[in-house]
Amino acid sequence: MNKPTTWNFKHSIHTRASRKTTWEFLSDMSNQVRMEPGIENIELDGAFATGTKGRTITKTSIQEWELTDVVEGKRFTITGHTENEDMSLSFSWEFRDKGAGTRLTQHIKATGPQIANYMETFKGMEGHVPKRMAVLKEELDGLARET
Repeated sequence: MNKPTTWNFKHSIHTRASRKTTWEFLSDMSNQVRMEPGIENIELDGAFATGTKGRTITKTSIQEWELTDVVEGKRFTITGHTENEDMSLSFSWEFRDKGAGTRLTQHIKATGPQIANYMETFKGMEGHVPKRMAVLKEELDGLARET
């Protein structure tokens, strides 16, 4: 039996916030730190642009990553690798105008021969991401009310 080598998960929300406001909020890494429990800091080694490297710091680990696809106002992808480089994990955000607001989609993709070893973690992410995005929607909707 072949083991899976790819795992994908997508979830979307609609916010009343404009695409510009949504982009500005999510591309500001200090907001990601504030919104995601367990993250102590996110460091960028330059501008928020394709090719910039960074790291996410928690109490127990430091995860190195790179902004691998940034199109201002439309999408960005953060890609990291396991320590031994046997798996990559990408977090992509896509921003689309929808009515007076924004449709925001997060796509998480893992690739590599060791995917099966992480399936329990991925299943947990499938439950966690919609909950965190609901919190994000409330935050963004609040910003829309302020403008």
